[in-house]
Amino acid sequence: MTVLLRRPWGVVLVLANLLSAYVAYGALATQPQGAWDESTLTGIEFASALLIALSVVAFLLALLPVRRQTISRWWLAPSLLFLVVGAARWAYIVQAYPQGPGG
Repeated sequence: MTVLLRRPWGVVLVLANLLSAYVAYGALATQPQGAWDESTLTGIEFASALLIALSVVAFLLALLPVRRQTISRWWLAPSLLFLVVGAARWAYIVQAYPQGPGG
C-alpha cells in the first residue's frame, strides 16, 4: 500500500522542488547593475520572497507523508535548503543595496 502512496507524493514534491529550483536560479543569477537599478532589485526581492513561499508550501506538502512514514525524512531537505537560499539572497540584497533617501 505504501508504494501506491509514494508515487503521487514523489511526483508532487519533485515538481514543487523543480519550480523552487527555477525560481532560485532566477533570484541568484540576476545581478543588479548598481544601487540605482531599482527595478532589478525589486525583481530579485520578489523572486526571493516567492522562493520562500514556495519552500514553505513544499515543506508542508512533504510534512504530511513524512509524518505518516510514507516517504523518507530526506524529502524535507530540498525545501529547507531553498528556504535558506531565498532568505539569504533577500537579506544580502537588503544589506548590499540599502534604499537611499527618497526611496
